[in-house]
Amino acid sequence: MKILRGLGAAVIWLLATVVIIVAAVLCVTLLLLPLGLPLMALGLRLYGYGVQLLVPSGHEVKRGMRKRLGLRAHGSVQGDVKRAGKRGKKSGRKLKKRAGKTAHRGRKRLAGVFGG
Repeated sequence: MKILRGLGAAVIWLLATVVIIVAAVLCVTLLLLPLGLPLMALGLRLYGYGVQLLVPSGHEVKRGMRKRLGLRAHGSVQGDVKRAGKRGKKSGRKLKKRAGKTAHRGRKRLAGVFGG
């Protein structure tokens, strides 16, 4: 789906570039200036539509963050926060076990250096 959206955006940007070039030529000709300015605005609007195609929508971002954090697809926000907190505590305990005594010695050494 992302590839299709990217191709669509590229086609729209190419069309917008052609429209802006034609508008610039029309603007150089002073008699056709009233036709060139709206065409220039259309080209800029087409660039905006191309960007909108590439940027994911709000619900896609939310779904991706939930997936990355390992949260359920539906449920209350309070439950999500609670589950995320538990996951954070669990990973913190694992890191503490892995670090072992070396981290404790490092803290003691830093405390001595900074007068703590």
